[in-house]
Amino acid sequence: MTEIMSRAVPEVEVKSAVIASPWSTRFFIYVEPNHSDYWLWFKRGHPRWRRIALKYEVVTTDAACPEFGSYENLVSWLLDVLNLSQGERNLLRFCVRF
Repeated sequence: MTEIMSRAVPEVEVKSAVIASPWSTRFFIYVEPNHSDYWLWFKRGHPRWRRIALKYEVVTTDAACPEFGSYENLVSWLLDVLNLSQGERNLLRFCVRF
């Protein structure tokens, strides 16, 4: 996940990126060391992010990063926004489950 998020926004340092769900009903990607700056740059660099988020039933776009009601919708959204190859999609889906 960290490598994918780093490639998505090369202008911002990414030390770690994990899927978080502190409320068990909302899922988002937490990026360190600077979560807010990362997502500001992400949104600038991937202008389709919001339209695609609506397709995957985003819960909120008001936070620094979009939050989804399911893990699967979050991962599907990210794969579509980044337009990854099928091999990258399969690898990411496999890796983030563990």
